This record gives sequence, structure tokens and C-alpha cells, in this order.
Amino acid sequence: MADKYVAKTIEDESGLKDVCVSYDDKIKHMWGKYGARNEEIIAAKADPQKLQLLIGSGIGVAAESILQTGNPLLILDCEEPILTATDLKNKFKTHQNLHWIDTSSPEKAVRHIWELKKQFQLEIDILTIPFYLRLSPFYAETIRKISSSSEQKQQIQTWPKFQSVKPRILLLTSQYFLMGEIVSACERQSIPHMFINMDAKEMDLNLFVSRISSAMNIFRPDFVLTVNHLGVDQEGILHSILHKYGVPLASWFVDNPLLLLPLYKAQASANTTIFTWDADRMESLKEMGYDNIFHLPLGTDQTRFTPGKGCSNPAWSRDISFVGNSMVHKTARRLEAAQPSGELELRWKEIAHKFGQKSEPSVTNFLKTDFPELLPHYENLTSPYRKLAFETLIIWQATLEYRLSCVKKTLEYGPLIVGDSGWNTLLKDEENWDYHSELSYYEDLPHFYPCSKINFNCTSQQMKGAVNQRVFDVPACNGFILTDHRYQMENLFEPGKEIAVYYDIDEIPDLIAKYTADSESRTAIIKAARKRILAEHTYDSRIMALIKCMQATYA
Repeated sequence: MADKYVAKTIEDESGLKDVCVSYDDKIKHMWGKYGARNEEIIAAKADPQKLQLLIGSGIGVAAESILQTGNPLLILDCEEPILTATDLKNKFKTHQNLHWIDTSSPEKAVRHIWELKKQFQLEIDILTIPFYLRLSPFYAETIRKISSSSEQKQQIQTWPKFQSVKPRILLLTSQYFLMGEIVSACERQSIPHMFINMDAKEMDLNLFVSRISSAMNIFRPDFVLTVNHLGVDQEGILHSILHKYGVPLASWFVDNPLLLLPLYKAQASANTTIFTWDADRMESLKEMGYDNIFHLPLGTDQTRFTPGKGCSNPAWSRDISFVGNSMVHKTARRLEAAQPSGELELRWKEIAHKFGQKSEPSVTNFLKTDFPELLPHYENLTSPYRKLAFETLIIWQATLEYRLSCVKKTLEYGPLIVGDSGWNTLLKDEENWDYHSELSYYEDLPHFYPCSKINFNCTSQQMKGAVNQRVFDVPACNGFILTDHRYQMENLFEPGKEIAVYYDIDEIPDLIAKYTADSESRTAIIKAARKRILAEHTYDSRIMALIKCMQATYA
């Protein structure tokens, strides 16, 4: 979280209630409203037959509850600002069964813990206050070293991998929609898979380790698959577990990996394979230390986006429509998270405008070539989170400007614009358009796309060469799409025959006029596109391609 911070306590009539730390002008709470209750839950998980190791002293409720049982307790906590604020060391100093481990060296901490383990002749039971894992990598590193000790290693059972044509896949679920498509594709093709939920924002470390380890021992997967690295912890616990079992990780990025993976640099290893929907990212991923990288575009679920769905709502019928985020609110949130100051604060919109005009996909590389005088200001952003927030800010603002310029070219045809309320701000002075709030991807869009003669598309600036989801979904359900040209689409479709394309925004009005009047051309392009999609661009095809890459890499 931060190398330096200030801690203060929050108390009420019942005593210590919470701890908050301040850093980079941000305030983070250890617990928030229900600290005492959460620590009681942690204490209730203690196994009385084992030696309790509590990661962090917290507000003292968990520690006090365990000590009341008369059992010994080890507390690993080297956070002097917090300990000074809570005064828990002084409060618990009379407890003979309490042993503080306050070194900041993982090696020394592990030695001390194992000495106490031998003294009490009990197995270690780790209880974790999640805040400490976010506060410092020291705690996760210590836990990894404990779990990788020789005594723990003897319990690990490995097995041969990739012995079958259809490997066994452990799926780490996420809130991202694509995991549902992956599960369905696996089911349709009888690919053995197990699906576990790792969506909890605050998952107890023991529960996290237990779920993954149980899945390893029971299901014995050939590899683990996640989307956008969701379910992978920054502390490296999952990485460590998979390494022990000899199980590789496949992470399929369908959003910009450069806005996330810098937080996982230490985990770049041969045991991880990265799949990216954007071929332009592959070189940057290699520079980050990833050796196994493959291009895997998006696709469609042909069972959801089908011609039979039809237009279910006559109110949606239009000559042209557009579905997309205005980026107004997204940009505002990234600006708040990045907190740029000085020259960056004054010039971020200028940077974004010029970034949108260039083919360079990396904001950092763009700053080096086009704004070298601002690079030191960017490097002075004090945390990797703020740097990534600033990069995202530039991309989202560039997308906002580009998307707005494209949409304005459609206004003479009275489009229906579907998205967030930011469109009402961007187009407040325009009259010839209709607004509709966001639609459900699963429930509404398969019925919505066939309602328009033209589904208009303009791609996010996070991908300057790749195509988005819409170019597959719209034709799959017999909709017609007019999209901006991206050079990677030439490996997916034949422009002009299987997809209608504009190369410059000034072409948009004439192309709209052409295709709204020419139903035969629309029908021919839809038919050709759908044939190509069903043959090559379904998620069934994508999963089989991913499996072949994993087999070639690890079998």
C-alpha cells in the first residue's frame, strides 16, 4: 500500500473500533463499521488443537478472544505506526501465552515462528486480518515461506499434466461476463472443468488457500484459467500454490493488460501464460518478463447471439443506433484516483488528445516520445496505482473525444444512443438523437441489435489495432454493423465483404446513407459475416485454440 503512512485509531464508548491509515492523500480503513464483529469471526475459526499465528494485531479483539481460551498465540506485526496508535503491545504485555514477532525480515520471522512451533509441538494455524496483506508484501512473503517449508512440502501431491486430448481446466470465476461464455463453451465440448468462486472482496487467507488447495487435490487440473488476472492476488499466494503443484496459469486478457500487470511484475514466470486479445500488446508483455504470450481475439457465444432472437421491442427500431459508454464518469473516477498535480494536472487533456491521434498503444512510451518533459512528473506519482490510474485516465479521455467525434457524425440520421447518463452531458446542445439507458448484455442486446438497420461502432482507444466484442456479436444475431477500421480485423474478416468499415470519420455520413438505403448489401454482408463467425470466431473455437497453446507450452 505505502512505504510511509500515518495511523490513527477510531474509538467509541465500547473502546477501539477501527484503525485508519493515511498515505498519498488517501485514507484507508482497516475494518470500517464492523471491525469487532469481523475479528470475532476470525477468532472463531481458530483450531484449538493448533498453534495460532495471527497476521496483524488489528484492533485487538481477535487476539483477546484467542488469549481467553488459554491457548498460546503468535502475532506477526511490525507496523510501528499502527502499534503506537493502538498501544496493543502494552495492553497485552501481561499475557504469558502471547508471543510478538515484530521483525520486518520474512526470513527472521519464519525462523522465530518455527522455533516456537517446536517449543509448543503444535502445527501452525494461520489467521489473517486481510488489511495487513494489502499494507505490506512482507506478510504474504512470510506466509509463503512458512507454507513452503520442508514439513509443508511433504503434504503436496503432484500428478502428470496434459495426458488427455481434452485437459482438465480449473476456472477462477470473476464478475467479468466472459467467464460465463468460457464455462458454456467447455460444457458444449465436454471439456472437464471445475468452477470456483473467488469474487469475495475480502477473503480470509486460510479460506483462499483452502479452496485452491482443495481444488488442486480433488480435481487435479492440467491448468488454471482466469480472465484479466481476476482471482490472482498481488501478494503471490495463488502463484506460490500453483508452483508447488506444478500447475500452470493461463490468463486471458480482454482489456489492456498494461493497466494491471505492472502490479504483478514479481510473478512473471514460465508457469504463467498470457493470452491477449490485442496483438499490439505482445512486445510490451515480453518486456515485463512474460515468456509465454499468445494472441487470442474476442469472439461470440453463438447460442446467445442467434438470428432467432429478433427485435423484441419496436421502440428500439431505428435506422442507426449506438451502444457504448460515454466515458464521462469513468474519466472522472480515474482523474480522482491518479491525483495528477503540477504540469500533469494542467496538461492531461492535451496529452490525451494527442495520444488519440497516434498509433502508439502505450501511454508510457507515448510520454517518452511526445512529452519527454512531462515524464519526470509522471514518475513522481508516488505509487504504482496512481501511475496506472493516470495511464487509464489518458486512454479513457482519448476514447471520450474520439467516440464523441464519431457519434456526432451520425446525428443527422437521428440515432438512438444507448449508454450511461454521460451522453446527456456530452450531447446536451444536440437535438436530433434519442437516449436510452444501459441495456443488459445477456438479456437485451441479442434482441436489440437486429432492431437497427445499422449498428454503429467506434472502438475504444485502449486498442488501436484490435477489434471489440461488438463486431462478432452483432452479425451473429443477424444485425448489421458499421465499424471503424482496425488493422487486426483483416485477419478476422474481409472488409467490404464480411464487414462494413469506415477508415476516416468523415466517411461516416455517406456510408450511413449508402447502407440504410441498400438492404441487399446489408443482407449480403450479414450473411457472409455470420458464416465466418460460426466457422472461426465462436468462444468454442477460442477455447480450443487456448487449449492447444497450453498443450504446446507445457505438455
